[in-house]
Amino acid sequence: MIISSKDIKKRDFKKSLRGYDSDEVDAFLETVSAHYEKLLVENKNQAEKIKSLLQDIDIYKENEANLQRAIVRSQELGEEIIATAKKRAEIITHEAELDARKIKQDLEDEILNKRQELETIKQKNEKTFDDVRNFLTDKLNELDEFFKNRKIITMELSRVNDLIQDEEETPEEDIKPMKRITLAPQQDSKETQSFEDSFEAK
Repeated sequence: MIISSKDIKKRDFKKSLRGYDSDEVDAFLETVSAHYEKLLVENKNQAEKIKSLLQDIDIYKENEANLQRAIVRSQELGEEIIATAKKRAEIITHEAELDARKIKQDLEDEILNKRQELETIKQKNEKTFDDVRNFLTDKLNELDEFFKNRKIITMELSRVNDLIQDEEETPEEDIKPMKRITLAPQQDSKETQSFEDSFEAK
């Protein structure tokens, strides 16, 4: 049986000779009715709060479930990202190794080519040096030969002068035929002409 505050206020009691004071009873019933009304209001408010809290709990449970699913998905996604990153790292590492090998091979080839070029230049320099040395040696020999021939010519000319002086001092009847002296250029046995012609006395 549900009793409301109005039921408490309208409640009638039988009167008897030795009964309670009706005014006091009415005042008490009024007080009880007011408290009862207040309790009903509070009870209703609490019920609404409980209902709201239950709804919040349901929402929290749903959010928790969603969060759990999100966590699981995040873990799966994280594992996928890690696996993809590992594969990508392996590919990058492999490509880097190939590039490093290619660069190393290219450097070795370039070094070999430079060594060959250096050896070729070295051989050319040695040949050029030999050619210059041979050229200078030939020219020095030619110069030495020139000075030798010049010395011979000088000596021959000196002898001629001596003979001429002797001839001037000798009487005409004692003059004897003198061997004719001629000067002729000396032929170079080499293909190239010397920078100065050589002479010999004949």
